[in-house]
Amino acid sequence: MPKHPAAARAAQADRPIPPRRAALAYLACLAHGSPRAGLGLAGLLGALGALGGCGGGQDGASPADTAADTETAQQLAAGAAAFNGGPRAHVEGAFGPVFTWPVMPIHMALLPDARVLAYGTDRLGRQGAGLLYTVWDPALGLGPEAFTTLPNQTGTDVFCAAQALLPGGQVMLVGGDLDRGGTTNEGNPDVNLFDPATNRLARAGALAYPRWYPTLVLTPAGERVVLGGRMRVLRSGGVVVGREVASTPEVFTPGQGWRRLAGAASDEAYGETADSFYYPRAWVAPRGDVFILGHDGQLFSLDVRGAGSLSRWSAWVPPANMRLPSAMFAPGRILSLRGSRRAVVLDLNGAAPRVQATAAVPTNRQWGGATVLADGQVWVNGGSVTPNRLADAHYAGELWNPATGLWTRTARAAQARLYHSAALLLADGSVLTGGGGAPGPLTQLNGEIYYPPYLFMADGSGRLAPRPAVAAPAQARLGSELALTLAAGTTARRVTLLRAGSATHALNVEQRFTSLAFTQDGTRLRAALPASPNLLPPGHYLLFVFDAQGVPSPASILHLSTPA
Repeated sequence: MPKHPAAARAAQADRPIPPRRAALAYLACLAHGSPRAGLGLAGLLGALGALGGCGGGQDGASPADTAADTETAQQLAAGAAAFNGGPRAHVEGAFGPVFTWPVMPIHMALLPDARVLAYGTDRLGRQGAGLLYTVWDPALGLGPEAFTTLPNQTGTDVFCAAQALLPGGQVMLVGGDLDRGGTTNEGNPDVNLFDPATNRLARAGALAYPRWYPTLVLTPAGERVVLGGRMRVLRSGGVVVGREVASTPEVFTPGQGWRRLAGAASDEAYGETADSFYYPRAWVAPRGDVFILGHDGQLFSLDVRGAGSLSRWSAWVPPANMRLPSAMFAPGRILSLRGSRRAVVLDLNGAAPRVQATAAVPTNRQWGGATVLADGQVWVNGGSVTPNRLADAHYAGELWNPATGLWTRTARAAQARLYHSAALLLADGSVLTGGGGAPGPLTQLNGEIYYPPYLFMADGSGRLAPRPAVAAPAQARLGSELALTLAAGTTARRVTLLRAGSATHALNVEQRFTSLAFTQDGTRLRAALPASPNLLPPGHYLLFVFDAQGVPSPASILHLSTPA
């Protein structure tokens, strides 16, 4: 089971969570009506595994402790059986309880140890990420003890920054807000790094341009590309008369530093035109370039070599805006929600992008989220018909099936998730949803966890399905073969990989999905990894194995690197 920093983490060394403590956290969550909200399925699997072989091991367990652990394991099984998601949980999924957050999780990033870094506001839900940030540990439950909230000592207000998990395990944050004597919503040029091993956020240089609302994309070569962002607001006599935006990309090359891509400057792709500076939608394409989907429907290709170059494709998609989400649900394939409830699929696997229509999304979701699930389906949640308006907020979600192109209505949340909300796939296959406000009709210092249909038995009983257990390596190289071990009697139906996500403002461009070809011989399973880093850029991925009933294992977090 992964190691996590202990409760008073800032000055303490990491140590493993005692399995009994993790198990009891799980039981506490069940008592509050959540199937696995506190521990998470990955943590539960680790706890159960440890319970089976503690002896006098990592927790200092005595024979009496081992007997107590066996009893705890029995309680776990009984508690899981007691939860019921309702007769349509296998179709719609179900939500756990609402739980309190110390800050509004406007920004979320999944860490290599399955924890979640979040930031965005102060403790009252006001814009103020220059004050503090928090780390939520699902293995410790839903209460205050599960959060490590620390002062932001960088001098940077990271409100409306961009963030992504680097291949080495740190989270890079670029840009954010700048307070000019009470006047906010202008960009800053700061670069910061969060280290999960210490929970420390520290300054790590500066950009050439200040950026508020930028996008950060990691390339197959390990470079970091920053696109868009507002620099400053122009005023005359206290009246806003214009703005300056950062229409020139910047690239960080490890060992060399930052450089400007002067040859790729563009107002249309990530500048002034159609608010394209506002969190540009950008992904690494199978060709290795950075594909950019404009809010207004224009399509671009960015080559980051040298001084950079930008090409515009002749294809286009229906216009949208920065409030509508998109998601890469398969290698080189993107689902994008557009205006008037239209949805399209962009296929980047050929010589030029192809645009295909798919079924219209049933609801108009301004500021909704789009999350790729463990099975490759896309779940959209939150938002409203009118931007940030509570009266027409959406509480139920919609699930899009790539195989059919159709949408299915999913379970209803307790809370509205409007502007400044986010959703993030967790290592147990569930989705954390949270935030909304700063400003908004509600100040949402809370979260809810959505448990997709694949976590429930298909018989309509509403009971949680038994999860297949899988042992997997922690590291692998692209083009190699993964050797996995399954529990006896498990037949694998599918093996999937999902890149660890990073979500904010209806944007999660780091998440990408692929299915792996595999063979099984008894309890041994071998899965082939693609060789191209354009399909799977180096970094951390969630590895799921689905059993014959279509139930996924808790994810093993796998670090992928390029061949030596």
